[in-house]
Amino acid sequence: MYTLYNSILWQPFLCKGEKVEFIIVSFRSRTETMGFSKFLSDRGINNQIVNTPKSAGVGCGISVKTSIDNLLKIKKILSIDSGKTFAGIFSVKVMGGKQFTRRI
Repeated sequence: MYTLYNSILWQPFLCKGEKVEFIIVSFRSRTETMGFSKFLSDRGINNQIVNTPKSAGVGCGISVKTSIDNLLKIKKILSIDSGKTFAGIFSVKVMGGKQFTRRI
């Protein structure tokens, strides 16, 4: 069973000047988002279901969050089959309490 995380909860507490970067993979279907998360988990790729940041401006409201280190694996998986509702991959940076989202 997957847990939805409030967007405030999935951002770590940061000291001034600290930076955290991760990626989110967004789909326009909640079912496809949940299926992609399970697909990654079954292959040992750590991920979480999170609220999609409003700054991304796409999707069904939830996305798959994973480490930036998994970007090449994610791109390879999506190049083979991105599903019917794939909306995009986004880099999310949290710096000094502010969140910056950019489509990759």
